[in-house]
Amino acid sequence: MPSPRTRTGNNYCKRLKSFMMKSILATFICLTCLVVPALAQRTVTGTVRTEDQPLFNVNIVEKGVPTNGTTSDGDGKFSLKLKGGSNTVIFTMIGFMRKEVNVSGNGPFDIKMEVDAKGVEEVVVVGYGKQKKITNTGAVTSITGEAIRQTPSPNIANTLMGRLPGYISQQRGGRPGAEGTEFFIRGISSYASAGTPLIIVDDIELGAGALSLLDPNEIETLSILKDASTTAIYGVKGANGVIVITTRRGKIGPPRIAFRSETGMQRPTRSKQYLGAYESALLTNEAMKNDNVTPRFTDIDLQKFKDGSDPYGHPDIDWYKTLTRPMAMQFRNNLDVSGGLDFLNYFISVGYLYQNGILKDFSEGNGFNSNYYHRRYNFRSNLDITATKSLNFRLDLSGIMGETNSPNVPGPFGNNNVFFEMNGYNHLPPFAYPVYNPDGSYGFILNNVRDNINNIVGRLALDGYNRSFSNDININLTGNQDLAVITKGLSARVVVAYSNNYNFSRSLTRTTFPSFQFNPADSTYTPRDPNIYRIQKLGLGYSPLAGLGKRLNLQAQINYDRTFGKDHRIYGLVMGAQTTSISVNTSTGSELVPSNFRGFTGRLGYNFRQKYMFEFNGAYNGSDRFAAGKRFGFFPAFSAGWNVAEEPFFANALPVFSLFKFRGSYGFTGVDGVGSNSYIYDYVFQRNNSYSFGESHNTFSGIREGTLGNPNVTWEKEKQWNIAAEFTMLKGKISGSFDLFNRYRYDILSERSIPAMFGQDVPVVNLGRVRNKGFEADLTYQNTYGKFGLRVNANVSHAKNKVLFRDEEQPRYPGLALTGHPIGSIVGYRFDGFYQSDEDIQKSAKPNGSLPRPGDLKYKDLNGDNVIDAFDREVIGNPNLPNTIGGLNIGLTYKGISLNMGFQGAAFFNLRAMAEAIDPFSSNLQPIHRNRWTPETKNTATFPSLHYSTLLTNSSRDYPSDFWFVRGDYLRLRTVELGYDLPASLMRAIRLKSVKVYANGFNLLTWSKAFEKYQMDPEIVSGGTGEHYPQQKVFNVGIQVGF
Repeated sequence: MPSPRTRTGNNYCKRLKSFMMKSILATFICLTCLVVPALAQRTVTGTVRTEDQPLFNVNIVEKGVPTNGTTSDGDGKFSLKLKGGSNTVIFTMIGFMRKEVNVSGNGPFDIKMEVDAKGVEEVVVVGYGKQKKITNTGAVTSITGEAIRQTPSPNIANTLMGRLPGYISQQRGGRPGAEGTEFFIRGISSYASAGTPLIIVDDIELGAGALSLLDPNEIETLSILKDASTTAIYGVKGANGVIVITTRRGKIGPPRIAFRSETGMQRPTRSKQYLGAYESALLTNEAMKNDNVTPRFTDIDLQKFKDGSDPYGHPDIDWYKTLTRPMAMQFRNNLDVSGGLDFLNYFISVGYLYQNGILKDFSEGNGFNSNYYHRRYNFRSNLDITATKSLNFRLDLSGIMGETNSPNVPGPFGNNNVFFEMNGYNHLPPFAYPVYNPDGSYGFILNNVRDNINNIVGRLALDGYNRSFSNDININLTGNQDLAVITKGLSARVVVAYSNNYNFSRSLTRTTFPSFQFNPADSTYTPRDPNIYRIQKLGLGYSPLAGLGKRLNLQAQINYDRTFGKDHRIYGLVMGAQTTSISVNTSTGSELVPSNFRGFTGRLGYNFRQKYMFEFNGAYNGSDRFAAGKRFGFFPAFSAGWNVAEEPFFANALPVFSLFKFRGSYGFTGVDGVGSNSYIYDYVFQRNNSYSFGESHNTFSGIREGTLGNPNVTWEKEKQWNIAAEFTMLKGKISGSFDLFNRYRYDILSERSIPAMFGQDVPVVNLGRVRNKGFEADLTYQNTYGKFGLRVNANVSHAKNKVLFRDEEQPRYPGLALTGHPIGSIVGYRFDGFYQSDEDIQKSAKPNGSLPRPGDLKYKDLNGDNVIDAFDREVIGNPNLPNTIGGLNIGLTYKGISLNMGFQGAAFFNLRAMAEAIDPFSSNLQPIHRNRWTPETKNTATFPSLHYSTLLTNSSRDYPSDFWFVRGDYLRLRTVELGYDLPASLMRAIRLKSVKVYANGFNLLTWSKAFEKYQMDPEIVSGGTGEHYPQQKVFNVGIQVGF
């Protein structure tokens, strides 16, 4: 009988799914009932265009009747039935000036839209509001949801690569649902806390994983806030930068239905190559001879490996090709409905994603899927309700249901990872064992696999799966009250937001099944384990409450925005907010009490004629993660801007510039991330099993002091300045910006460096300091040539940090200190070639306690004592995170055809190969091992001589040196999309609003020396042992239909 907890988990899941389905159904029924046709009075027709080409999707609304609107088609044509007797129609489109046209005459009308060269109408999303780009004084970069959807990656963090200056990211793997993408804004500034930016969706904070869960189809705009003036409003949470996302909302007009369907194919960016059985056996023998050990393989063995005459006793298996398939499928579908009436605007979207893994299906009809895969369902309903002329509400409901599967293949050291085994010589050398015996049983060869773990194909076929499920529900209710009755421009807003995350997991596993060694001489089968002749029954595992998180967010806000005459604009806001969170994780035994965040934020701004701009932002907030009296802080920031293009002297001298703005900011922010310990300021006591009493040798349990507390600990702080210039010229054809920034992070939480004899874990203290500075540049050219359109954008970001102080042991030599170097630096040895002979060994410095041999790695004797030891190390190479990121994005249009390409590159970082990734006989042998040192190749060798036994001086793990480092610089063709919008005339004939067919791709091409040398993808985590799921390139085709 299931336990009460199991029944609770099942019931919760069922209720959650039922709630989501009922919500979706109720929303669609309500919308169907609300759409009421109206009588038409007069129809206005015409064409909307620029100087030389039609404009598609221009918003067209009858003035005074906001519920009556339409959009232009692909030929720029429109038709609007006037309902309110108005003779004025309003035309709006991003990038163009708003236009009101009197349509009292006879049509059709020819409407010419003018480019918004100054950016007067363009707005950017900032914290708790929007601002016109022309008057914005902060460092903000934005991208539209439509641009994001051009990339077939379902993880939004991957779609931004190379497109937004200041956004630095690395995709660490390609596993479905777990790509491990790391992303930062302007690099990292702390060696102690995570540098992940704050994620805000529709003014509500979500977790760092939100970008991998949100459906790109739901996004309207995404902005990154980079300097103190834009992030200070978030106070103690803003120092790492902020990503602000707004989701799509309904627009006034008849219902618009859009369906989008994509089918894609995933393939590894590069397939790793290993040497076959014959070469591996030859090199194994050579390495054993170098160790003065009798070679393992005889000449007969080598011949059988070479000619393949004994596939069961001397197999030659390419495990990568055996276990993986050339491609895996990916599917994504979206359906959304949007529109608006007098009192209701609505946007409803449902989405489905499926990503399969690249492992082959060995399940043999067992009724379960042991491959890697990820499945995700998304739902969103955004409703805007007009209650009165001055009061409106927003009701947003969203849900995400995820399912992630992985094979149950417990292997060496507990690693449940197929790709780790593929790399390991101890686990899966090419001669490990045959996959199947002649009778179809699973093959094995005794003593051929050092760890003696069973047949990998059998484990994939029989050992089952591990499956995790996640369910997220978010409900936001917002009320907006216009207070113009008190004074013009005044309004109030109240937000109540609730989120619930529930995770559970299920597994179907077995641990034993028989495999046999086949002897072709007498056709006998010897079992791997004589006690195992049957396949063990599967066992069902279930964790009904693997994780539970709840969050309640309350906000109350007063806004003011008013322009006096045409010259003076004053705006501001004051807001109080509180967030209460609780999380439970039964898998780790932690049930956490609620944590609370509370504070006040404010903004005050002024601009004069869009020429002189001043703005103050600040927050007074804090959390209960710190001791009383240390919980709250004030975080102010000030910014100013000067649009020189509005000055008569500049406009007369350089009329080609429509915008030339200088801006600058200075301010303070903080980071309250202190890890999983919610009571970092308090003492921790632990159970101890090592107390002894009397003369007995038995030990007894008791309580001991764990980590000491520090009631004075507080958050990390940062002060930052930013200066920049922005320009637009030639009527908007060319635009660009350049930013310089300097971030000083201080009071970084650090552990004190004390002698071990103290015998106690000491508390963290606010000691560390880091400087992070750099620049960003962005340049865009866009123009039309007849029916041909061109847009080119180039951007570059550079952010380099340096540790100014960290509490570390005073080193004997300055080169051993990490202070003064970038975060993530590694202390290691300097490669100085190979020992070429016994004479070379005698006259050179040698590792302490080691007897090197010709062909071994030689290191520089930095302190000159003729001994290679820990005092000959220094900081080597660059950290694993690039400090420079660049992007080149090209867009071409011709009639209904569009082509978009995005290149992204990274520079000035290193990868470090280690252990199973590269060390021979820890790693499977690779092409680089062919060029090992031998007496014949000593002048051309690029790899040390081979040794079968462990030789520490040649070990990448025990003797880290720059020999194992490779520059990670790369250039990728990140995105390509070729699309075609079917002609509007055809759409009218088949009664559809629009149809677009397209093909796109992601990670299609990569140029990097990292793979050429060590077969490492340049974005993987440095120091990895080869266990990563390979990066994937995606080829995708799709169709988008509008009704």
